[in-house]
Formats: sequence, C-alpha cells, structure tokens
Amino acid sequence: MNVTREVINDLWPVYSVGEASADTRALVEEFLRQDPEFAGLLQGCGEEGLLRHVIPTLPPDREAQALRRTKRLLHGWPFFGAIIFSCYSLVRIVLDTLWNVSPVNSIVTASFVVAVWIAFFTRLVWVRKSVYGGNR
Repeated sequence: MNVTREVINDLWPVYSVGEASADTRALVEEFLRQDPEFAGLLQGCGEEGLLRHVIPTLPPDREAQALRRTKRLLHGWPFFGAIIFSCYSLVRIVLDTLWNVSPVNSIVTASFVVAVWIAFFTRLVWVRKSVYGGNR
C-alpha cells in the first residue's frame, strides 16, 4: 500500500491529539521517519494544524429555533387537513365503487385532497427556506 502525504494529513489531527490507534501511530511515525521535511512541516504548524477545517459557528439557539418551527409546521392546519381529507377521500372511493353511483363526488373530494397536500408542501418549503436562509 502506498501511503501519501494526503493520507498522513488526514491522520495527523487524530495522531496529534493522541486518539489514534497503535497501528495508526506506527504508520504515521514510520512515514514521518522516511520524510523528515514533511515531518518538520507538520510539527511546525503546531496548534494551527496543516489542514484545519473551518467549522461554521451557528447561534446556540439555532437548533431550538428549527425545532419550534418544525413543530409549528406539523401542528398546522395543512398537515392535519391533508391527513383527514386523504382518509375521507379513500372512504369516498370505497363507497363509490358501486356501479350505480356517479364518481363526481369522489373526483371532487380527491381534487380537494390534492389542493390541501399542495398547501402543506408549499408551507413546508417556505418554512425550510426561512429556517435555513435559502442555503438548501
């Protein structure tokens, strides 16, 4: 197996904080013995790290805010209306399976159900955009 500098870069944060397994430590140490220039570069970076990943900071209440908005969305009228009218539409379809009944009532009910589901998903997209700021 050919171990490259990129592999050691990936392993370095775990190795430098002492959380690497014995095999990983041996692999990193062997590679650094063979490439002293790269070892000096890694150790010279100190706490900064060679490939430090920038983790975005979010306000501490961001998750709570998203949870509140999700609860509000789930308890909103579109979700319950869509569920109730979907059940009612299924009952209408079953009741209207007789050949002597016009299917107009089932079609009207199903159309209303589609409209309520569209309202629910439209609100879902709107809430998602307002929570994530359009980043999704």
